[in-house]
Amino acid sequence: MKWDRRTFLQTLLTWGVAQESLKWLYPNQKVQKYYQTLAEPTHRKLALLVGINNYGQRYNLKGCITDVELQKDLLIHRFGFNPQDILTLTDKEATTQGIKTAFVEHLIKQAKAGDVVIFHFSGYGNYVNVPSELMATPTKQLAGIIPQDGIKLRIGKPSTNNICEETIRLLGRSLSTEKVTMVFDTSYHSSGQTLQGNLRIRSFPYSSDSIDPEELTFQAKLSETLPKNKASMEPGIILTAAGPQQVATEMKGNGFSAGLFTYALTQHLWSKAPASSINITLNKTAEQILLIMGGEQQPQQENSPPQPLFTYYLLPTTNQGAEAFISGVKDADTATITLTGFPINILRHYGINSVFNAITDQSLSSVPLQLRSRNGLKATVRQLSPEQSPNPPLKVGQLLQESLRCLPSSMGLTVALDPELQRIERVDATSAFSAIDIVSDVLSEGEEPVDCILGLRSSVATPSDQPQESATYALFLPGGFQLPNSTGNSGEAIKSAVGRLRPFLEKLLALKLWGLTLNEASSQLPCRITLEALDPEPYAIEQRQTTRGTSTTAQLPTGENNNDSVTPVPNVPDIPQVPRGTRLRCQLENLGQKPLYYLVLGINSNGQAIAYIPPYEQERKANPNEQPLIQPGKKNFVPPTSTGLTLTTSSSQGWEQILAIAAIAPFEETLKVLQKIPEFKPDKQQILTLDNPLAVAQALLKDLASASSATNTILEPNPDSYILDVRAWSTLSFIYQVI
Repeated sequence: MKWDRRTFLQTLLTWGVAQESLKWLYPNQKVQKYYQTLAEPTHRKLALLVGINNYGQRYNLKGCITDVELQKDLLIHRFGFNPQDILTLTDKEATTQGIKTAFVEHLIKQAKAGDVVIFHFSGYGNYVNVPSELMATPTKQLAGIIPQDGIKLRIGKPSTNNICEETIRLLGRSLSTEKVTMVFDTSYHSSGQTLQGNLRIRSFPYSSDSIDPEELTFQAKLSETLPKNKASMEPGIILTAAGPQQVATEMKGNGFSAGLFTYALTQHLWSKAPASSINITLNKTAEQILLIMGGEQQPQQENSPPQPLFTYYLLPTTNQGAEAFISGVKDADTATITLTGFPINILRHYGINSVFNAITDQSLSSVPLQLRSRNGLKATVRQLSPEQSPNPPLKVGQLLQESLRCLPSSMGLTVALDPELQRIERVDATSAFSAIDIVSDVLSEGEEPVDCILGLRSSVATPSDQPQESATYALFLPGGFQLPNSTGNSGEAIKSAVGRLRPFLEKLLALKLWGLTLNEASSQLPCRITLEALDPEPYAIEQRQTTRGTSTTAQLPTGENNNDSVTPVPNVPDIPQVPRGTRLRCQLENLGQKPLYYLVLGINSNGQAIAYIPPYEQERKANPNEQPLIQPGKKNFVPPTSTGLTLTTSSSQGWEQILAIAAIAPFEETLKVLQKIPEFKPDKQQILTLDNPLAVAQALLKDLASASSATNTILEPNPDSYILDVRAWSTLSFIYQVI
């Protein structure tokens, strides 16, 4: 679909934005001009995608070719690229000469002013130590990507022949268009290790002590041909997988590996609608990575454009997001699909029998497609009612949206053991975990996707005149980030450590189950949640909204409970930072036609699970069958402003998460669990610390499955699965850093 002026304006109206609204939404004339250019006929779109797994040595990676496939599928089926305009270089094709030649021939020689260009690299990177006499500046280290033929084995440490980052920038400046996006799923800083927790590192573990003179000659030739006005310009938008002193990693799914950054980036772009700015895209990508890396890998945008640009300088070819697309048609009723739009934690446990609906001509097909088998990112679906005729034919490239989510009703944790543990420690730990029913598997690091790692934490160095304490045991996220307060005492036996850590394991499983209910992109329950800080005056931190349940941006009617307002939600690329001790509240808005029941859960920087409990008893006095709810077209503050009760950020620095959950039916099972907490008071609203978060999480899934039974007319109840209907619930997540 071409973005002519008519289509552009129709899409704006679909999103609830009239043409005149641009004047007050974006008063800056430069911003208005950018949006106006989107209404012009689409120029050519070119991409060069490079991914290297096999370096021909023992230093191989596993997820880089998957990255190329993820980007290619996204560009073709979400952003309308012509497949012939996408050039991929993988493994032996991605040599030094191959990459440079492809950039010149495919991008520089073809791109014209106004065209869109994307360059992606997944592979190793490192630093090159360059003698100062070879450089015009005193720089001693140069960042560079390592092509397939770039690793040279020799006695001692290996050496590398790099394509310098500056070379790639010069190539980018040589393009005739300014609409350039460069994505680097690699890193240069090295810890000297090949693993970060359970994830493989994309920084080559050795720096290089020399640079190929031909590389500097090539740079000089590029510089000579550059127009003066481009000599110091940034080549468009540059997105990197990690910060300067961090490492990029690749994660493991069930049956596949991929760059953590590339997977999170493409997943968001598949599912998100309407289109989001590059800042919001980077923010959502960073949130996904945080849950695995705990702040040890933070994506970066190296340059800040003067206006908020859509990711890749493009609007999607359809204004509806998707969780999958049809990649092959077997027969009239059966197709193979590629799963693209699920966060990795959900995809890992996404169950057989889940149901999708196909998007046909900007609407959903009425014929459900049921997941029958799955291998990694690939799956097979079959129409549930092929006897109904005529059915629209299945087509390659057709986008699919989630309808019913099936999750296993019995689920445990997979724990990895730190390879630094001695053999006897590993044997004892495995034996101890076997007695904990919520641990389903114990693995060696690096084998399969895991939920956490049991490892060693060395004590802080003590003065030389005091004895050095021995290492202690702690739990870590898959990316190696230590969980708060999980460290034991020095000299603790590993079996005792496993027993001590059971409450932490229960909390981790609770968070895992909560996370499996996230569905901001796929929920068809119309609602909007704003997280606000109240110090000194109310201001918005972040806002989340479901978009598939309504075709327009709903506006709340003017009323007594709608007088409070907040400042516009900031459009920033980083995860929000909130001072310690800040008072918070959530503004929950019902944008649909049905009353909504709600629940707010959270985890603070101290690792404590919390829940906001509405005053159930007061509601039940008015109507014994009712729980607190939000009527259509109304909003509630949680906690209500009039009570003085507020959520408060911790006094400790770290990361916190709040989940706002809405459903069309009451949370009966969850309430039963909460009532068992000694501090629970049915006649008052409260914020309670949960000593039983796992029981709360299990009850929540039962409640969401119960709510879904009112709308699910496709699948029969199954004791082995929670069947969740996207029309029955929404779970929206907020993550922020306490500073």
